[in-house]
Amino acid sequence: MRELSEGKKALAAISGGVDSTISALLARQALGERVFPVLIDTGFMREDEPEKVRDKLASPPLELKIRIVRSAGRFLKAVADEPLAEEKRKKFRETFYQVLKEEADKFECEYLVQGTIAPDWIETQGGIKTQHNVLEQVGINPHARYGFKLLEPLSELYKDQVRSLAKYLAVPNEFSERQPFPGPGLLVRCIGEVKRSKLETLKSATSIVEDRLGAVGSNQYFAAIIENKFADEPSPKALRKVAADALDLPEDEVRAEAFLDRVTGVKGDERAYARLASIALRNETREAFGWLHDKLNILQSSVVESFKEITRVAMLVKDRRGEGQYSIMIRAVSTRDYMTASVTPISWKTLKDTAEDVLKSSQRIGRVYYDITPKPPATIEFE
Repeated sequence: MRELSEGKKALAAISGGVDSTISALLARQALGERVFPVLIDTGFMREDEPEKVRDKLASPPLELKIRIVRSAGRFLKAVADEPLAEEKRKKFRETFYQVLKEEADKFECEYLVQGTIAPDWIETQGGIKTQHNVLEQVGINPHARYGFKLLEPLSELYKDQVRSLAKYLAVPNEFSERQPFPGPGLLVRCIGEVKRSKLETLKSATSIVEDRLGAVGSNQYFAAIIENKFADEPSPKALRKVAADALDLPEDEVRAEAFLDRVTGVKGDERAYARLASIALRNETREAFGWLHDKLNILQSSVVESFKEITRVAMLVKDRRGEGQYSIMIRAVSTRDYMTASVTPISWKTLKDTAEDVLKSSQRIGRVYYDITPKPPATIEFE
């Protein structure tokens, strides 16, 4: 890295995750005071996250001083009124690098250090979803477009290898084992159009879900939000029959429908931008099946295999009287390399308690679900 930068200055893009943190630390070791770490506050980070990341990284033993760039309004404006996942990701990416260009110009930096890892460019090149931190691997020349060259010290590594490198560098566990948070942040968990009220509702739910699920042994756990609008296809009747058959239940004990907004998944190694199925059982039946994770696996696979329009399945945990505007999805997965992932089994009591707290947090929320879909056919994130 020292040789590549030729004695020039470098901007380091920080998010607080292990990838960008390790990249910045390696850059500091190689380049010393010629590295300028920045964190862009996109408005899509969790509650108070920019300040928490800045303060933690500035403390011993890392003592990585970073500057927060406030750009929330700019990012929200860039993705406003855009319902499609890939278009939102691309608009986010363009805004992200334009902000970094301005910061690089300010400090006369000719290089940008970023924490791109192998799954980022593999998924982007494969057409599954556009990762915001992938440029050269998809034919975008960063120097021609933004005026800086890239330094990506981790681009051939996977998440478990990055964590091993962090341990080798004696980075504390709170950084090396921190659960991943996507570069676009809550944007990819705010399904469909982004609205300020929708984003605020998601931030609150995210705090509750992360607090409640912190001890369940999952590699990644979070909340997503979707509007309670439903599609005509596949027909609720056909969906209900498949779900009831999978669980060996009478059809009148099952309610099934598909959300209108689409989510990102993978079928046959190709991107599947398709529906999210909602499965609701009667209260007493729901209580029984909520503990039977093998049965839920059968339910998920039966629904996804039966309907090409569906890429993931969620089971209702709790709802309120009087339909709210939004549903919250609880997502928890276990994985080694983040290329594949299984659903983390969570006790039904934990799910119910979490759902109850989420419903109390906002009158806008009418339902809380548990996403029961592994990767594939789902991706870990929703968009």
